[in-house]
Amino acid sequence: MITKELEYAIQRKYFNTSKLITTNITAGKIVSHECDILIVNKSNYLLEFELKVSKTDLLADLKKQHRHKCKNIRQTYFVIPVELKECISLIPIDFGVIVVKRQIIEKYDGEEVYYLCQIKRKPLTNKTNKITSDMFLELSRLASMRYWTCKKNELIRLGFLRKKS
Repeated sequence: MITKELEYAIQRKYFNTSKLITTNITAGKIVSHECDILIVNKSNYLLEFELKVSKTDLLADLKKQHRHKCKNIRQTYFVIPVELKECISLIPIDFGVIVVKRQIIEKYDGEEVYYLCQIKRKPLTNKTNKITSDMFLELSRLASMRYWTCKKNELIRLGFLRKKS
């Protein structure tokens, strides 16, 4: 399983229960470390989702100094493919764990792929404040930038635009 599949699985799971979902947020005004996925839930709290596709990647992440601690993040989940479920015991107890399984459903006109997300462990809840409207607007701006960058890259891939050299 690749990172994009985990991103898609989390987006599908939380789409109807959140106000905003965005990816690849770098350290700055809102968070103190890079976040793979950041969600603003309906109560205006931030949830972080750290995506890991290999045991090596997981172990390297657990050595990072920031330890996924941030004054604005309410809860943090590690998201792993089902093939790594034996690694759950390596993830510190204060983090939630979501295991993703790719499921192919045969249909009369082909097949369809689904991603099943199973919460194996709930995270501890950190004492944080709700995000401010300025923080929400900044995250929305970043999400919009990522969307339009993807559209630009798609046009480059299709040959309608040229990549700057």
